[in-house]
Amino acid sequence: MKYALEERIGNPQLFCGRKQQMELLLNWVNMIPRKTAKSRALLGRRKCGKSAIMQRLFNILWVQNGAVIPFYFEVQDYRQWLLEFSDIYYRTFMSQFLSFKTRTVLDNENSPWDFSELRKMATAINNSYALNNMDGFQDCLDKERVDQTMKWAFSAPGVFAGKENVFFLVMIDEIQYMTEYLFRDKDYKVLAYHLPGAYHGLVESKVAPMLVSGSYVGWMVKMMREMFVGGRLKRTKISAKLTAAEGMEAVYQYAESYQIEITEESAFMINQLTKSDPFYIASLLRSDWEERDFSTIDGVIKTLDYEIKNRDGELFGTWSEYIYSTIKAVNDRYAKQILLFLSREREKECTRTEISHVGWANITTGFINTYNRLPTCGLSNECRCTRFEV
Repeated sequence: MKYALEERIGNPQLFCGRKQQMELLLNWVNMIPRKTAKSRALLGRRKCGKSAIMQRLFNILWVQNGAVIPFYFEVQDYRQWLLEFSDIYYRTFMSQFLSFKTRTVLDNENSPWDFSELRKMATAINNSYALNNMDGFQDCLDKERVDQTMKWAFSAPGVFAGKENVFFLVMIDEIQYMTEYLFRDKDYKVLAYHLPGAYHGLVESKVAPMLVSGSYVGWMVKMMREMFVGGRLKRTKISAKLTAAEGMEAVYQYAESYQIEITEESAFMINQLTKSDPFYIASLLRSDWEERDFSTIDGVIKTLDYEIKNRDGELFGTWSEYIYSTIKAVNDRYAKQILLFLSREREKECTRTEISHVGWANITTGFINTYNRLPTCGLSNECRCTRFEV
């Protein structure tokens, strides 16, 4: 398969499994030309495969060269002026639209082409509408009409769908970042918090439906509740786990890619301990621990123990990000108490009342007992790592 968009996963063969999710999405995409597809939101923790799924879906549709044109855009988590963001967004859309029309592979890192290059491409296929649309957008951009420029950019897929008699799939990765990192002014003082609300009507488009994603589920759900009211986005959960068979395939594929020798027994143990999670599998096999060993079961366990417990370990660092962001969002004292309580009751679904009525002494006592008898890494009961630092 030709990969017009360079996938962040790296070697395309490292995209393992996901058969059920990809079938669901491809069947959904097939509904777009019939104008019956409802916009969706992919929900799942960071590094569970959402971006990989969206980028692979882009490449599949690009290769099919059918009625649905894919548009993929990732919102970055750094401060941006809305006018500059709108420029990048629009040029990314035009780059991917003209890439599809001219069968031209995109630049690395999905970098959008500048307007001079885009005009050359539009001229080569005699697309006068694209040329006129770019002229209008640049006029708004040059005059720094922030709202008009943003609306022009966001509405482009739906407008082009009508003018070109085609359909688009609009994929916005990490859309929740729009509520925190985009500003209406150059000095980054006026936050455009409700910016995703600009999609309020566009999300109901039948010619350019949306597929959005978010890695912080609570944040994402709150945004959907406030800015996409009325169930405008159908929730689609993305599990980090593959099936057991898909997990074994991932273990062997990653081991081959990283040129690591493993045995059948150690491969089975890697898959068991990581619960067939491709990110955990990759992190484990990428371990920088000088004593790492994947030739024996004991070596696998010790290497995983290091990755979970050591502050330099990739797994430790990933989950620390979640813990610290949670504590920051709630508050230092009570967030820690909740984390400790839930560690003790890890196999139980607790109500708000149960959590709020637990005393600090009970939390501490329960956590000590948990510390002595249960794994807190969240990977597998076979793993005896019990260190959990907050």
